[in-house]
Formats: sequence, structure tokens, C-alpha cells
Amino acid sequence: MKAVIVKVLIGSGLFGLFVLLLWADPSGRYFNLSGLFLVVVGTFAATVLAHSFRGVTDLLRRLRSKLTNKASMDSEDLEVFLHLVEAHRRGSVRAAEQAARRLQESLLRTGAELVINRTPQADLTRMLQWKIGAQRERDQAEIQIVRTMGAFAPAFGMLGTLLGLIGMMYGLDANRMEQIGESMGFAMLTTVYGLVLANLVLKPLATRLERRANENLAWAYVQMESVLMLHDRCHAAMFRDYWQAFFDHPEASEPIDSLPLSVAKS
Repeated sequence: MKAVIVKVLIGSGLFGLFVLLLWADPSGRYFNLSGLFLVVVGTFAATVLAHSFRGVTDLLRRLRSKLTNKASMDSEDLEVFLHLVEAHRRGSVRAAEQAARRLQESLLRTGAELVINRTPQADLTRMLQWKIGAQRERDQAEIQIVRTMGAFAPAFGMLGTLLGLIGMMYGLDANRMEQIGESMGFAMLTTVYGLVLANLVLKPLATRLERRANENLAWAYVQMESVLMLHDRCHAAMFRDYWQAFFDHPEASEPIDSLPLSVAKS
């Protein structure tokens, strides 16, 4: 229900912005729908040809969640994992398995299950590294899609400029001053749209995605190290100190002060 409300609000906001632009610029001096359509649709089509339709649409559909979901772990998941640590140290396999199934983090849950199943450390490390590498490749592919869009947008702005200049030449041949002015406006505006789309939207977006990917990669390595510590049967207090050091970093998203001390020190 909340997702539907958010989509409605976003759609209403975009429609309101469109109406505001038309109201503030009734002559169309700074808002040209055909020029904007050429730049946006042309950029999308060229990116689809360079990558894949599914990859581009999946990225656009999950873009909001990728920008808002930070590398973090709620206190409940931390508490569950620490209970798993204590159960594993005591040799209680059943309790450890039950705790592992309650974990929300996919990498942490997979690693804990492998440890409980007595997977050798070399195989455990190899599996975790493979999962982290696959996630890194997916993130880099999505960042590359946005960078490709940022490279194509100015090119389609220049294409609109050339089309406008062609129309202006035909207007000169027919001695139609009105057509010359419209064609020149179209030519200039498409360049503006391409530059704005590339430098104020797509390139900053690629930078944010890259930063978020680095945060997720760092958190993935923290989870991997936690699983290896679980394999070595380290004390629960060591896990909390290790996580606290990660989340206390200025670039980290959320601290873990809400984790019960009684669990961490058990």
C-alpha cells in the first residue's frame, strides 16, 4: 500500500512540474516537448542497444531502492547472529540452524549455514568470495548503464541541434523567418537538454550509485569476515567490537548502538 502511495505522489509531482513548466513558459521558449522527447527517448534507445532492454528497465525500476537502501544491519539481525555465535560455540547445532534461518542478510545466512554444515574454510572462503564478486559485477554493470546514458545524452542534444539547423536552412531557402526562429530554438534547446540531463542528472547519479556500491562491498566483506570468525568459534564480544568499528566509520550509514549489551557480552 505504501509503495502505491509513493508512486502516486511521484507521478503527481512530475505531472505538476510539467504543468508548471507549461504555465511559466507558455511561448515554449525554454520548454520544447519534441526536443526533450528526442533527447530522453534517444538516450534510452541507444542505451538499450548498447546493453539490454531488461538490464536498463530493471535498473530504472530498482533505482529508488538502490539509492535509499544503505549498507546496514538492524539490531534484530545482529542479536540473532550473536545467538547463533553462542549456540555454535556451545555445539548446539539445532539452535544454530534455527538462528541461521532467521537471518535476513543473504550473505550472512548462506555463510552461517555453510559453517554449521562444517564446510572447510577454503571452500567457505571461495563461496563467499564468489558471491561478493557476483554482486560487485552486477553493481558495476548498473553503474556502466548510467554512465552510458550520460555519454549518449549530449550526443542526442547535438543531433537535435543538427536537425534544427537543417530546418533553419530550409527556412532560409523558403524565406520563412518564423520557421528559421523555431528551428534555431529547437537546435539550441536540444543541446541544453542533453547537457542538463548528462551533467545534472546522469553523471551525479552514477557517482551516487558508485558510492553506494562501495559501501555495500565494504559491508559484504564485513559479513564475510564475520562468517570466518564464526568458523573459528570466536567469542560474541569480538563480533560486536568488529561491527562497531565498521559502523563508527564516518562513511558508514548507521551505528549499532541499539544492540543489547547483554547479548554481545554473553
